[in-house]
Amino acid sequence: MILGIVDIEANYLVVKAYQYTTLTSVQLLDCFVIPVVILLSWFFLLVRYKAVHFIGIVVCILGMGCMAGADVLVGRQQGAGENKLIGDLLVLGGATLYGISNVCEEYIVRNLSRVEFLGMIGLFGSFFSGIQLAIMEHKELLKVPWDWQIGLLYVGFSACMFGLYSFMPVVIKKTSATAVNLSLLTADLYSLFCGLFLFHYKVCFVVIWFCRIL
Repeated sequence: MILGIVDIEANYLVVKAYQYTTLTSVQLLDCFVIPVVILLSWFFLLVRYKAVHFIGIVVCILGMGCMAGADVLVGRQQGAGENKLIGDLLVLGGATLYGISNVCEEYIVRNLSRVEFLGMIGLFGSFFSGIQLAIMEHKELLKVPWDWQIGLLYVGFSACMFGLYSFMPVVIKKTSATAVNLSLLTADLYSLFCGLFLFHYKVCFVVIWFCRIL
């Protein structure tokens, strides 16, 4: 039940961040989950890493600092610096909760049951997500101009999340939460292409290089 709440809020904060900052920034700052997972795995799962891994964590955090700073500077030029900063902070909060969720997931699938994990997080997640939706987002939900295109987008998003949550426990059990989150960095490249060619974003490639070094 607790893990379900943590996972809900992780998703909520990251999705909410899209209202304030760009797709590229969300995807790049979301890599903060990696140092969180590494540190939690060290203390609670007793996983041991080499010095080079911790150097990578430091570089990753520096890259995220550069990304947040670039967001604020760009936002100030556009008159929306405060919103971009809020978006970046939401992503970092969501990434922290994702890290907690992933480490707990690794412990459960290795020591208990993958089926139990998916069943219970689905049950409690749906319950508490419905409550949160009714309390916080019911007015926004009523404002949605429903049509087949919006419905198709919701179905597509749900299908992607279903696939992610179905396959992630399998991969985590065979590897680790750290390895999974490192692999998910590939999504940053796809989001960069979407930002450049679909939304016509202007991004700083030096900052992206910093964020990708880990």
